[in-house]
Amino acid sequence: MFQQSQGVLSIGYIYLVVLGILNESYFYNQIGIDILKYSSIMDILISPISKLASSSISLSVFFLIIALIFLAPKLLASHKDKKWFKKLIKIGADKNVKEIENVLFKMFLTIITVALLGFYLGTGLGGGYRVAKKIKNQEITFLDELTFMDGDAEKVEILGKNSSYVFYLEQGNKTVKVTPINGVIKSIVEKD
Repeated sequence: MFQQSQGVLSIGYIYLVVLGILNESYFYNQIGIDILKYSSIMDILISPISKLASSSISLSVFFLIIALIFLAPKLLASHKDKKWFKKLIKIGADKNVKEIENVLFKMFLTIITVALLGFYLGTGLGGGYRVAKKIKNQEITFLDELTFMDGDAEKVEILGKNSSYVFYLEQGNKTVKVTPINGVIKSIVEKD
């Protein structure tokens, strides 16, 4: 079971990286940015984790789900002879506990795979659509502030940033600007 867990976690991380790339691409493409052109390999590798860690609730739910994937099959399989188990989970009565654990593990894994796909694609598409609509309808509030190395400060709306670039809108401009952080920007103040 340990080697199976290691394999699942490795493949799971690769799956999360792909979902992170899709999430960011769908979001930024809707506001006119080819995010992969502005992303380092590190940005790509940490994007799915940063998405999950963006709030304590989503991070807690993710760890709870991971725990359930590994613990629930074992817990449920121990009740294989119970009436409610046979009624709820239609697995052949001739299977032993280990076989039932494997079937349940694969079932939980499939469910979480589909749920994560929905989460990442949904937040990428929905978030990008919402921001693009706000830009189009000029409903952006410019509360953030960028201070440049030359001392100039500007009220902007920061739409996103990664390790090297900040993506923002200036008042009166519907085009998203991309500015390198290093050597150009002195400070970033985001007000939510």
